[in-house]
Amino acid sequence: MDAIVASVDGEPLTMHDLKAFCAAVGIKLPEGDGPRSVAIRRDALRGLIQSKLMDLELQSFSNQISDSAIDRYIQKILEKKHVSEEQFKAEVLRNGITWADYRKHVRTELEKMELLDHRVRPKINVTVEQINAYYAAHKQEFTVKDERFELAQILVAVAPNASPAKRDAVRKKAEALRKRAVAGEDFGELARQNSDDDSASKGGELGTFAPDEILDQVRVAIAKLDAGQISQVVESSHGFHIIKVEQHQRPGLIPLSEVHDEIRGRLEDEATGTYLKRWMDEDLVKGHHVETFL
Repeated sequence: MDAIVASVDGEPLTMHDLKAFCAAVGIKLPEGDGPRSVAIRRDALRGLIQSKLMDLELQSFSNQISDSAIDRYIQKILEKKHVSEEQFKAEVLRNGITWADYRKHVRTELEKMELLDHRVRPKINVTVEQINAYYAAHKQEFTVKDERFELAQILVAVAPNASPAKRDAVRKKAEALRKRAVAGEDFGELARQNSDDDSASKGGELGTFAPDEILDQVRVAIAKLDAGQISQVVESSHGFHIIKVEQHQRPGLIPLSEVHDEIRGRLEDEATGTYLKRWMDEDLVKGHHVETFL
């Protein structure tokens, strides 16, 4: 019979469960009864018990995650990757995961985020002094050496030999598209539907460039733009370009005001990881009946 190595709230955990857990996390269970072997097995069992306790805790958040919350989470991924839902589904399938299983994975991740937000993060308090100290100690990390632009574009193409009337009509189309983008329409979607450039399938994303890698006309149009801003319509031999500056890294030390939230996030994540381990080792087990037999 499969030996019972522990129980959580009366539910048995077997040696088979322990071996499966170890295989999943990359732990090799040693043979023999020497002190080191026993210690490794007990540490592995502690990990299995914590995993089971976490699963039980997550159940209390399962009803809080709606299908629309999952949809919003996936939509953010689509926007970040600049792909359509169909393209992303194909990518998921290529990785050997069904769409239904992927949505289950997202639900679990959202449940974990809810658990952290309710049980752990309220205990984390990052002070202004800590943020200032981190910034002062990591200034090199926040110093940009070379100017770089991350760009996206909508290109409305026109033939070099087009008539003045045709060229004027294409320019007006480009101006209308720019007006829509500036008014707040999704730039990536406008690019997918209207751009004549190969980048249209990626929502207009072009990549990251040094200034000398950019067309002269475009470089002049974006030189003073900040992240999120959109250029005036730029004419080139290819047609009329509408350029969105996704990121503009200027040489020098990035002001603290621009990285304040990023630093806070780093410190919160670091503190959360430390507190989460202590919470799992000490507090989590107190709310359940746990017995070990190994």
